[in-house]
Amino acid sequence: MINNPLVLLSIIGIRIIWHGKIGRTYNRKKRIICRFHPSCSNYAIMALKKHGFFRGWAMAIGRIKRCNPKNLESCIDYP
Repeated sequence: MINNPLVLLSIIGIRIIWHGKIGRTYNRKKRIICRFHPSCSNYAIMALKKHGFFRGWAMAIGRIKRCNPKNLESCIDYP
């Protein structure tokens, strides 16, 4: 059960906006295959649930910044 309304709205937004049509269309158009497990959007949801709104988003943004071709770190990363 999520008690923080900001966390709940963030998770709903990620699921509707990114997991909906936009994310799939973007990834297919750019031919992107996620280098991490779980994907950045699923990582954001997990971080929000575990750490709350501010720290969860800070972790998610840090994860997105690490998602680039120059990153050679491990592909398995959990919040």
